[in-house]
Amino acid sequence: MKLITLNLWGGRIFEPLMVFLKKNSEETDVFCFQEIFNNPPNVKSTIQPDAKQNIYTNIEKVLEDYTGNTAPQQDNEESLAIFIKNNLEIKESGETFVYRWKNAMENNDASTYGVNVQYATLRHENKIYTICNLHGHWTPNFKGDNPARLEQSKNIKLFLDSIKTPKILCGDFNVAPDTESMAILETSMRNLVKEYLITSTRSHLYIKPVKFADYILVSPEIEIEDFKVFDDVVSDHLPLMLKFH
Repeated sequence: MKLITLNLWGGRIFEPLMVFLKKNSEETDVFCFQEIFNNPPNVKSTIQPDAKQNIYTNIEKVLEDYTGNTAPQQDNEESLAIFIKNNLEIKESGETFVYRWKNAMENNDASTYGVNVQYATLRHENKIYTICNLHGHWTPNFKGDNPARLEQSKNIKLFLDSIKTPKILCGDFNVAPDTESMAILETSMRNLVKEYLITSTRSHLYIKPVKFADYILVSPEIEIEDFKVFDDVVSDHLPLMLKFH
């Protein structure tokens, strides 16, 4: 199977993003997206008003052989989304909140968002896998440990430990590699960004100093065929790709 995860940055780099998705759609089984918007007409995000507010609809048209599902943290704001190729059997899908709750934002402060994990359990060639999609707790100009991130990581680990299939956790974690928040998740999962000595998961459009945010973690049963960070500039984040069985 092949998976791509990408923080879309609200679809600001629209045309290159559409080309990238179309180019990769034939061979990719699962796309996991963060910062995707699916707002009704004339409804704008208060946090990202310059994002493409209907980017989900545009992606649906490009990924026409896929089934998409969203998992918003906050109504009319950014969401998670998983697109799964139609030839795969979806056994279960849903979400769980690992920090605060849905619609928890206070006074238009994105650092008070609830944080959810979106998941889908799939069957592929008589094997069952669970794919988990995360956009972790955000706070401005800081990717280190704080109480929110530590609580989030502990709850993510509890959720992952409850899953009995081989599993993958991917997305924009919003944390640096050398944090306790990451170490908690790594106690039972392999961090491929570390294993493959990746030096950055951000494109040149991101000008702040810490160049890590995006990760793919896998349970020990997952057999890796290939892992890489693409250099396509379709966001201020770079796409991460995993081939596995």
